[in-house]
Amino acid sequence: MPRKVTVPDFTESDEGTKHYKRFKGLDYSTDETQIDDSRSPRAVNVIADEGGFPERRYGWRTLLQFSDADGKAVPVAGIFPYENDSDEENLTLIVHAGSKLYAVKLDTDYKEVKDSRKELLDKLNSGGRSQGFYMHGKLFILTGEHYVVYDGKTAVHAVDDNAYCPLTSYQRKATGGGETYENVNMLCKWRKNRFIGDGTSTTYQLDVTGIDKDCTPTAAYLNGSAITVKSYDAEKGTVTFETAPSAPENAGISNFEVKFAKTTEDRKKVLGCTIFAIYGMDGSSNRVFISGNKEHAAMEWFSGLSDPTYFPDINYSVVGSSDFPIMCYLKAQGELLLIKKDNRQEGTIWHHSGAMLNDVATFPLKEGVPGYGAIAKYSSANLNDDPLYLSPRGVYAPTTTYYNNMQVRQLFCRSRRVNPKLCKERRLADAVAACWRGWYVLVIDGCAYVADGNQDKADNGYEWYYWTNVPAKVLCSHEQALYFGTEDGRVCRFNDDLVDENNDIMMNAFSDDGAAIHTEWATKLDTMNTPMILKTMPKRGSGVHLKAYTRSAVEIWVRLETDHGTLMKRVTADRLNFHYIGFERFPFGTVVNSIIPFLFKRKGWKAIQVILQSDTVDEGFGVHEVVIRYFIAKYAKRQ
Repeated sequence: MPRKVTVPDFTESDEGTKHYKRFKGLDYSTDETQIDDSRSPRAVNVIADEGGFPERRYGWRTLLQFSDADGKAVPVAGIFPYENDSDEENLTLIVHAGSKLYAVKLDTDYKEVKDSRKELLDKLNSGGRSQGFYMHGKLFILTGEHYVVYDGKTAVHAVDDNAYCPLTSYQRKATGGGETYENVNMLCKWRKNRFIGDGTSTTYQLDVTGIDKDCTPTAAYLNGSAITVKSYDAEKGTVTFETAPSAPENAGISNFEVKFAKTTEDRKKVLGCTIFAIYGMDGSSNRVFISGNKEHAAMEWFSGLSDPTYFPDINYSVVGSSDFPIMCYLKAQGELLLIKKDNRQEGTIWHHSGAMLNDVATFPLKEGVPGYGAIAKYSSANLNDDPLYLSPRGVYAPTTTYYNNMQVRQLFCRSRRVNPKLCKERRLADAVAACWRGWYVLVIDGCAYVADGNQDKADNGYEWYYWTNVPAKVLCSHEQALYFGTEDGRVCRFNDDLVDENNDIMMNAFSDDGAAIHTEWATKLDTMNTPMILKTMPKRGSGVHLKAYTRSAVEIWVRLETDHGTLMKRVTADRLNFHYIGFERFPFGTVVNSIIPFLFKRKGWKAIQVILQSDTVDEGFGVHEVVIRYFIAKYAKRQ
């Protein structure tokens, strides 16, 4: 009998190559095997460069430290670069730390100028956060208990010390009457009445009764000559003069004025406010809107025209139910938006727009769409033209569009891909946000969620990134800089300014106060669309294209579906720079790319993930592409 001969199978295994490039942001929204090839399920402390490729975020450094008389650190409640500083060489920072307000000058290297620190004011409230705005060359600050102003020349003082004194009536006679004019200023106890003298009457009736007993009224002719006050009756609201004021040259025209005080509780309504917006008619920015008073949670007030010291007592709105406070302001498409606390009882988005009524500027209020309201008072910011705020279900944007000449208001979630992690964060109500370099930076409990406005929005919102070790209690974006204040009294800034003479970023920009920034970028856990087939990554054909820096050390980890990752090799992506010569790791290349083959093998896997990590201090990190070459082996037979 002839013997049966078995012929070996000499055919090659099926081969494939997977390229991961044109990277985008994070995706926590679903299983890490199901996300888009361009997104990462575990990116930490990276941000997209101008081309969209992930690189290590900027680090930060401490500029200032504040403490009390006993040397104990005090929390920073507000940071305000003084916009109208006459000192062109130095930057003045106004800092609210603890119960004090300071002015500190920083030189061009952001070092504190010797002997420049100046205490401006004491006995400010020491809790919470302060908000500041600029008008007419002055800085106005709301603390929740105080409303103060700084003009860069004299000491800071309470706004109500020199608030506008309104002329409440004119052309009054000795017995009263006349015409009403300006409304009472909630901030100012003083007000003025103008009278027509008759040459015989010595007692004149003011336009209110019950004036302050301890504040003597004063009087003067409109030409500036003083009139002596003999006595006054606070209860009746009358003023008696030594001699009768003379009659005017032009009959029926007011010729003298009386200034008197009548204190009310209205002042506390303004001083208790914690949020503001600058808004006005026809898109102008000439009025201040304020809210956030805990005792009047659903109320807001707005100032007189171009005068933040004048809050007429009739300039207010009650926004919906008093059970749910106004949380924040936003501007969008010429309207001022008010975002109320999240609730299911009423609309959470309200709209102001300016209108003239009987030659008086008014700001009628309209209820907008219902939906998720705000949870964090200081989370609102406009990223480019997109108004954003934090709700219990992520970051939302109220928008207005037009369809068939009809106005359509909608509310869109901008953070769907990071919501599974974001919405589980503790202390969401303490979140703070600022826009910087085209990013919306939202800091919660020491971690930052960053929306990249430099990349195109998709249906699920922005591309998002996640940063750790950002201990910000307050944020302040100024020009190209982002400052933050901490609970332990530090004022810090991010290191994007640390560049050389060629405007290249220096390596000391990549550290947090001298500490390493742990950085990761991972591909998806990829089955190569064949989850039931075992595969092998051969020794050759796979690799990573890293971005080269003066110093860059990267660990390459590979994770299979059966483990948590294995460190395969450590590589460097250095390039020669004569500013940084280290002979223990001397680079000979000068190119800005580093293409590194893996040269290791992994076999018998259903799914694979490449994880790039870096924990080195003062070193860059960036990735352009990851390539995995694989062979199809056999069908999987077990878990």
